[in-house]
Amino acid sequence: MPRPAQGFDVSVQIVGPNGPELVGEYQEMDINIKNDVEEYLEMNERIAAILDGEIKIDGKLKRGLMNMDVVRRVYGTPVMRRGERIPPQPRFVITFSINAPEKGLVGRFKLLQVIIPDLTISAQAGKGVVSKELSYRAEGIENA
Repeated sequence: MPRPAQGFDVSVQIVGPNGPELVGEYQEMDINIKNDVEEYLEMNERIAAILDGEIKIDGKLKRGLMNMDVVRRVYGTPVMRRGERIPPQPRFVITFSINAPEKGLVGRFKLLQVIIPDLTISAQAGKGVVSKELSYRAEGIENA
C-alpha cells in the first residue's frame, strides 16, 4: 500500500511581477476549489436538479514573519492611507511541488493570477514565532 506524502515532501514557491517573492518555506498551505452549484427545482418536482455554478479557488499560506517588506510585496505599495493613490495589487503564481518518488508522488499544482486579499500578522507574548498568514484567491489552477 503506498504511503501518503508528508510535509517533508512538499515545497512552495511564489513568483510575482518582480521574480520570486515572499520566498522561504511555509508551515502550512491550503488549496480549496469550490463549485458554487445552483439548485433548479422544476414544478411538480421534489428533488432539485443540480447545475454547475461559479468555480472559486482560494486558500491560505502560513509561516513565520521573515521580513518587514511584506506590505509592499503583497499590495504593491509600502504606504496605504487616505488621499494617496494605491496601485492595482500585483498578481502572483504559486507553485506547490511534491517530490516523493519512493511514494509514487511527483508533480506540481500551479495557481495562476493569484491575488492576496488578506494579510494577517500575529504576535503573542513569549517565545512564540511572529506569524504571517496570507489568504489568497486564484483565477486558475493547473497540474504542471
